[in-house]
Amino acid sequence: SGNEIQSFRATSNNGCIAGTYEAYYYIINACNQLICNYETEPAHPLASDSEVKRCVAEARVIRAYAHLLLALGWGTPPIIDYMMAADEKPYNSESQEKVLQWCADECDNAISNLQSKSSVTDVAKSLVITKEFAYAVKGKALINKKDYSGAKAALYEVIKSGKYQLVDGADMKNLNHIGGKASTEAVFELAYNWEGSLGNYYRSQPNFRPLWNWRSSRMAAMPGECDGNGWGWCNPSKKFVDKILEYDGYDSNRRKAWIKSYDEVLYDMSYLSDATCTTKEAKEADKNRGINHGEGLYGHCGYFMWKRLFRAEDRVASDGNVADWNLTIMRYAEVLLLYAECCAQVGDGDGEGLKALKAVNERAGSQTSVTACDMATVKTEKFLECWLDGTRFQDLVRWGDAATELGNGGHYYPNFCDAMFTMSESKHRGYLEEADATWCVDLYPGIGFKAGKNEVFPFPFVEIQVNPNITQNPGY
Repeated sequence: SGNEIQSFRATSNNGCIAGTYEAYYYIINACNQLICNYETEPAHPLASDSEVKRCVAEARVIRAYAHLLLALGWGTPPIIDYMMAADEKPYNSESQEKVLQWCADECDNAISNLQSKSSVTDVAKSLVITKEFAYAVKGKALINKKDYSGAKAALYEVIKSGKYQLVDGADMKNLNHIGGKASTEAVFELAYNWEGSLGNYYRSQPNFRPLWNWRSSRMAAMPGECDGNGWGWCNPSKKFVDKILEYDGYDSNRRKAWIKSYDEVLYDMSYLSDATCTTKEAKEADKNRGINHGEGLYGHCGYFMWKRLFRAEDRVASDGNVADWNLTIMRYAEVLLLYAECCAQVGDGDGEGLKALKAVNERAGSQTSVTACDMATVKTEKFLECWLDGTRFQDLVRWGDAATELGNGGHYYPNFCDAMFTMSESKHRGYLEEADATWCVDLYPGIGFKAGKNEVFPFPFVEIQVNPNITQNPGY
């Protein structure tokens, strides 16, 4: 399913697409149960209680966020803001723009009843729905509607609150991990609280451990900082690696926090064999580390994902399948970059857009200084900063760059090998093996992003099968 999506050959039968679509409506249904229970006629006796009003407002924002993701993924999903009858068959929304505006309006309806952080250090409030998160969701909805002025105003509410702050560059490596839970940068995080008495608790983190881990079965040993049992699915692309090295530089905070070179994996991380391999020369000849599989690591260009790796430090002590981290929904860096984009589109007369852009760039320790708030700079900073944050595809579609950037999607899957194990060399030497790198396009000619089709996913076949009122997206 994943490769079908990546190479843009997914159909309405794709399981990942169907499961995601269904999950968003599960969220919406849960929110509707709460909202509709108190917004009744005649009025519920507790409807005017301030805590009830806050809970209803929080549910409104969550429901709006789920609709936002549906709109960005499927274009014209039904807006479901009521309790549906069991046999009801809703129609598509009139347009994507209508759904996005509805999301923004829902946030407006909720904001007056929501809390705010008391200060930058009130990090516990990053685990609840706040006014500022609602403004961020509103801004994200409006920027995708290309209402840049409206989005700019909403996003600036988060900035001018003064209640969020980027973590230091040296601490970027902790974002998305146990050491970075509920940081000053978190606008909203989904908290995971381990409860060992619940059966199959690990299913609340579906496949996080294998999904985010390196392909451990093809390595002689995993470093002590890492966990095992990985599938090796989430590797940085050569395009990303080349750009971060060229723009930020090898020694930048952002590069070191997001990805690791093969040399860093081999020589800077800890292994059991370090007890006898105490010098660089000994480690270079050590067969108890490195990529020892003859075929190497699939879909790998030589750099290892570090940003969201399921690390040893993240594991719950009593269950190695579960990570004691939070799931980041929105962080301040994204707010700043969305705001800078709005300023690049409609003007930055007061210089606040440039200030936001520079804050992200300087925290990254980039060797390239930001001197202007323009779309070229915004695009580069967003690409590098929000890598693996789930925003890239949305950004490329909004910018009109998807056909150019993703037209060759699925065309190149190299393997990264170690000559010590494939060529019996005396020292570790990583290299790319490209003999079968084009297997996917060879097998499925014509794959890659197609304008007018792949901006959105297909509505799931199982949905259309039971609801003939849903019109399928073009091209599917």
